[in-house]
Amino acid sequence: RLRDLVSKPSRLLPPYARDEAGAPVWAADLPGVSLARLESTPMDRLPLTVDAILKPAARGSRLRLRLHELYGRVEDAGPVAVQTALVHRDTGRVVQRRSASLAAGPTPGTWTASLRVRLTELEAGTWDVWLMLAFADGTTRTTRPRALPSSGHLRRTAIPSRRHGLVLIHPYATHSAALALRVAPGARGMGDVVRRKVGRWVGVG
Repeated sequence: RLRDLVSKPSRLLPPYARDEAGAPVWAADLPGVSLARLESTPMDRLPLTVDAILKPAARGSRLRLRLHELYGRVEDAGPVAVQTALVHRDTGRVVQRRSASLAAGPTPGTWTASLRVRLTELEAGTWDVWLMLAFADGTTRTTRPRALPSSGHLRRTAIPSRRHGLVLIHPYATHSAALALRVAPGARGMGDVVRRKVGRWVGVG
């Protein structure tokens, strides 16, 4: 949790404990570590957590998001919508802007959204996923979603493409646990991936 809290943008993972007086604290067994400042922190700086699962598929990949409550601040602001964008890490190019409504999730204190993205249109390289959360009170929060390590979807997937034949998509968690993806279009891209894997294997051997 501490790693996520000091990441940029920051996020505070559940659970969200309170002390006997109802004030936010780090954990139930650490009531002396106060998080009371979160009750007055501006929304655009709150360490909000959004979980993400990316499901690559030939007929349209799907990005599923889950926003968590944070000591009542999210509900008070009124989650309305989320805008996503993919940013190329080397060039800064921004593509695949998508918007979706946020709806109350099946678990209390969560809001969910699902968006379709076209991963076969991406150029080679590493892409970071960015979000802008919009609230009914007019505030917004820009952040990066957290890749769920236990989702089973952080693995390489080859997707058919009319343009490239095949595109290799690899969603992964960055050092700060944010969702990103590596893209290798075409046979050349696939070959580069194989050569890197063989090189690492030979180096270890």
